Amino acid sequence: MSSRETNWNEMNASGVERNGQDQNAFGKKQLMGSVLFSPKEKDVLEVVLQESGSYRLEDAKQLMELYLNKEVN
Repeated sequence: MSSRETNWNEMNASGVERNGQDQNAFGKKQLMGSVLFSPKEKDVLEVVLQESGSYRLEDAKQLMELYLNKEVN
């Protein structure tokens, strides 16, 4: 198991819903400081994530993929 997978599992293991908030949700600063993303991925996240937003890891990855795969006009 790679260190990325280990970190991913550790972050998901603590995800329990409390007070109606998803504990797997992270702010932009937390995601940008994560070891789960490469420097290139963080460049994309800088563009697609909003400062005031809260994102699950799956959501952040999906936004990144949508941005990278969008059609250029």
